[in-house]
Amino acid sequence: MAERYFKRYRMKFDCRRSSIPEPRLPEGYSWIAWSDGLLESHAQVKAECFRNEVDATVFPCLGNLAGCRKLMRDISCHSNFLPRATWLIQHPSDMAFPRYCGTIQGMIRGFRTGAIQNVGITADCRGLGLGKSLVARSLIGFAEVGIQKVYLDVTAANVPAVTLYEKLGFRIESLSYQTVKHPADFLFASTRGASAPSISPRG
Repeated sequence: MAERYFKRYRMKFDCRRSSIPEPRLPEGYSWIAWSDGLLESHAQVKAECFRNEVDATVFPCLGNLAGCRKLMRDISCHSNFLPRATWLIQHPSDMAFPRYCGTIQGMIRGFRTGAIQNVGITADCRGLGLGKSLVARSLIGFAEVGIQKVYLDVTAANVPAVTLYEKLGFRIESLSYQTVKHPADFLFASTRGASAPSISPRG
């Protein structure tokens, strides 16, 4: 087995020092608050958002519906799950059944401390400002219950996400390295034609 290392940032938003922007959605899109009956919808959107993305390599459970289903069950059944910070964005589709294009979950992590989980926007709806609004809507949910500090973890290679979080007021608090083991032929195929990763847990 070959090992690959992914740099991860832990970022913090201080609700006392940073203002939360108004979470506006484009015309036709709408907010859908958490309910138990939406677990499957969150799982489906999550799988669609993360499939073929770098985070599905770092965390394989994000790359398939079964893994996302289990993840959503684990999150929503946890005693620290925060429904107020958990949202879907509904797409203005003409279909007979609702179509969702964004998902986010919130957890309480300690005294006046929260954590954002798995921010996802489907590929066809990126570039519309939905990610910024989704995170802002979640932050409002944290603030409503007295949370002062909100954390999230992001893969450093996901530059658009890091940039978005910094624009919202998140700041890098610490970094870590996630080790991912793959068969050697997978690692060779994934890096062929590109420069070798320049990061390691020692450098």
